[in-house]
Amino acid sequence: MSNSPLGLFAYPWDIIDEGEDAVIDAVKRAGLNTLFVTVNYHSGMFFLPHNPNRKIYFPEPGALYFEPSAWHKNHYFSSPVSKLTSNWNSFWSSLANKCQSNNITLGAWMLGLHNSGIGNQHKDLATYNAWNDPITHTLCPFNETVCDYLNNVARDVTKLGVFNKVLIESIEYLPVRHGHHHEVIGVDFPSDIDFLLSLNFSKQCFEHLNDKGIDGKSIANWVKSVCNDFFISAQNHKEMKWNDLEKCIDGEFNEYLKVRENSITKLTKSVISEFRQDKSIMVGLIDFGPLYPLGPNGRKWQNGVNLDSVLSIVDEIHPTYYFADLEINKSKHSIYTSIIDNQKPIIPAVRSILPQTPDAKSLLDQLNMLALESSGYNFYNYSFMNFETLDWIKEAVNSFPASKVL
Repeated sequence: MSNSPLGLFAYPWDIIDEGEDAVIDAVKRAGLNTLFVTVNYHSGMFFLPHNPNRKIYFPEPGALYFEPSAWHKNHYFSSPVSKLTSNWNSFWSSLANKCQSNNITLGAWMLGLHNSGIGNQHKDLATYNAWNDPITHTLCPFNETVCDYLNNVARDVTKLGVFNKVLIESIEYLPVRHGHHHEVIGVDFPSDIDFLLSLNFSKQCFEHLNDKGIDGKSIANWVKSVCNDFFISAQNHKEMKWNDLEKCIDGEFNEYLKVRENSITKLTKSVISEFRQDKSIMVGLIDFGPLYPLGPNGRKWQNGVNLDSVLSIVDEIHPTYYFADLEINKSKHSIYTSIIDNQKPIIPAVRSILPQTPDAKSLLDQLNMLALESSGYNFYNYSFMNFETLDWIKEAVNSFPASKVL
């Protein structure tokens, strides 16, 4: 087995429905050495091809997959504790022992601001666009209640004492086109309009802008004006790139962007500080930045993630190249490696399911592209793949082992 970190994503229901041994065997069959299991989740409708108990599963929206400590009883909102088992402490300790006896690293996969379960129930915690519409799939990082929730989740996960690694996902502003339940967007729009439509103007955001002497209302009005003009007369729109956007409203829009980015950086640092209470835990960040159409602005993404601020506080960075077109993936990977510039180990997340991976060759092609600049791989997701995909993974990992050592 390779010494490179080679992970498989899975969910608690996989382990509960199929048994620990089955999931451990899947990790070994794929030639991997790490199992990442989610500790909290948002919502979805999932087809489970090999699950013996169910084929379609709707996770409990916004559920926790551990037994929370005292904060949970008195919190403004109480995320539901999943009813998949009545004893989460036993679940995690048993799984950790099983992983240890099989020389498999157990990692926690923690979700951040992406949480429509909470957002739909408590719209005051969500982000709001320039029209004051709640965007319930993304919680607002300016909201202290949201930050307190995520810090408590991180603290409880750390105190479980069973994880060697943690992967943090979605401490970011999600795009407006997200694939929400019955999402209908019947017109097209360019990258800059897509970005402007996703911007956050919550009550708490306005308060932070005001504290910095920034007129948030005028910025929101400008966003509305630009977007409304586009939808009235698209042919007259001149698409803006980063250098154009930063100059808008005499540079005031760039000041807004700095405050927006700082909200993500501050929360990310706070959550990671909780995990650092256990010096043995390695912290990785799943970076969706390569997926965003505006591309990098130095080391900044349109989702608010500023890698200049974040890279120094994580142990690994886990980029996503979730495009079915291999040439697009190659381009994104090339850009990303130049941005990181060997500062941290790069461990790409590989979607080993449709549409990115229809067959064994497509997976071989992806790892061939990634191997030279990668320190490992993670594969998404055991829940959704056929068993034969495990064999594809093993063949690909053996054919193109990650070769970057830092």
